[in-house]
Order: sequence, then C-alpha cells, then structure tokens
Amino acid sequence: MAEAQAPKSKGMERVKGLDLYELLGVEVTSDAKTIKKAYRKKALTCHPDKNPDDKKAIELFHQLSDALEVLADENTRKAYDNVLKARKAQEIRVRAMDAKRQKLKDKLDKGEKLHEEELDMKHDEEAKFAAEVERLRKEGSRQLEEEQQAMKKQMAEEARAKASGNGTTGVARVKVRWDRKAVSWPYDKDNLTSIFSKYGEVSAVVVNAKKGGSALIEFANMAEAQMAAKIETGFPGNKLTVKPLWEEEGITANTGASKTSNGSSGGDVIDLTGPQGCQGALSNDFESLVMRNMRQAEERRKLIAQMLAEEKEAS
Repeated sequence: MAEAQAPKSKGMERVKGLDLYELLGVEVTSDAKTIKKAYRKKALTCHPDKNPDDKKAIELFHQLSDALEVLADENTRKAYDNVLKARKAQEIRVRAMDAKRQKLKDKLDKGEKLHEEELDMKHDEEAKFAAEVERLRKEGSRQLEEEQQAMKKQMAEEARAKASGNGTTGVARVKVRWDRKAVSWPYDKDNLTSIFSKYGEVSAVVVNAKKGGSALIEFANMAEAQMAAKIETGFPGNKLTVKPLWEEEGITANTGASKTSNGSSGGDVIDLTGPQGCQGALSNDFESLVMRNMRQAEERRKLIAQMLAEEKEAS
C-alpha cells in the first residue's frame, strides 16, 4: 500500500507554531536517518488506513508528514532551525518580560495596599483627633462657664461690699498723721502709696505740702480701707496714726437725710403709685446719684482744705 501524502494545498499551515523535532520525538541534533526512522514509527500508529474514523489520528499523520518534509531537506531544515531559535528566544524574552511585569504588578499591588492602609490609618487618626478636639472643646466650655460663674459671683460680692461698705457709709478714706520732725523715717506720696497699696487699690494720696506730717488716703474699696485703719502703723521709727473718715461723713449724710425726712430742708412727697409715680422715682434716683457724687467731691475738697487749715493752726 502506497504511503499517504499530506495535501500540498495546505502547505505548512498544519505545523505552524509547532516544534517539529518534538512532534517527531527526536533531538534538534538528530541526523536525517534518525528523523526518518522516527517518522515511520509514529506514522504507522496514526495511519488513516488504521484509523479511518479518528480525525485526530489523521490530523497527526498529516502533521508528521509535513514535519518530515521540512526536516528531510537540508536547506529547509536550516531555515526552520533559525525560525525555531528565534521563536525560543522570543519565548524566553516573553517569559522574562512576563516575570518582570508580574514583579512590577506585585510591587504596584503591594504599594496600593500600603497606600490604602495608610489612608485608613490617616482616617482613623483624623477621627481620633476630631474626637479629642471635641472633648477639649466641651471641657474648655465647661471650665470657661465655671470661671465665668465664679467671676460673676466675685463681682457681685465686690459690688455688694462696695455698695454696703460692710455696714459703713461714706467714702473709703483715712487720715494719717506722723512726726514730721523725724527726719530718719520721712513719709511722702510714693512711700505712703506703697505702704497702703498692700491692702488694696489706693485711689488717691494727698500730702500736706506746706508743713507735712499728715495726709489723706482714699481706697477704692471700703473693706480695704477698714483693714488699713485697723492694722497699719507705718515705719517703726516714725509710726503713723490712722483715723477713718467715713464715720464723720456718715454722720453728716444721716443728718442731711433726717432734715429732708422731717421737711426742714424742703422737698415734696413723691407718689410712687401709677406710671407717673414710677417715672418720677426713676428720675429722682438718677438726680440723687448725681447729687451724691457732687456732694462727695465737695466733701473731699472741704476735708483737704480743713486738714491744711488745721496743720496751719497747729504750726
């Protein structure tokens, strides 16, 4: 039986991309005799006459025939060997490139994962920071409110103390005397201010400029003036005599009030009932406040003039 031949019309399409040496089961260095022997051995197993209904066996037989045709011719085999080398080199490059790409992809995936973890960590830290800021804000608001309440309470107490003078009326003013002949322990405005400032704010210091030996000290707060009047003695070598003046002013003010209430100094009785009465009371309070300030300023001027006159008579 004649050996079946592969159809020429298909050419090398059946073996395109195949390794012909591997197809025949021979080495690349095998000679023509070894190649033909291998062909006959494999072709007998898949000959179409033995496998008429096996399409895969028939296709393999044709591929073996094409491989023998290429490798049996010396020039064609050389050309094929060059193509095979180029193909294998290309496969090596592709594998190397694939490995490089895979490595780069793994690196990018790792970097992206790290970036996502950093973003998550950043969001967590920002959330913690925001929560801490909110806690501090609430704590600060609470402390601020407490401080404001304490300040309001202190201001109210100071206002009550200043208004009531701890039960004492008049301006928080004292008169001090000392031995003007004691030259080793002299007093002046500066050291008097320094001495009495330890009790509180000193509003004014007026020293007898002509003869010396006395001065008026005015405080911003009555309680501070009372403390100074009770405690302060001045320098050990030239002690001070401290006399409170608000008692005299209180007596004067009470005398004036008594006159007004008895009607000896004039003044109409104000009816506080009804809208007109309320308006009149408010107007009267304002006028009283203005008059009281004017009266206190005038009393201060008179006291200074009186002190200077007394010093002049004593000398």
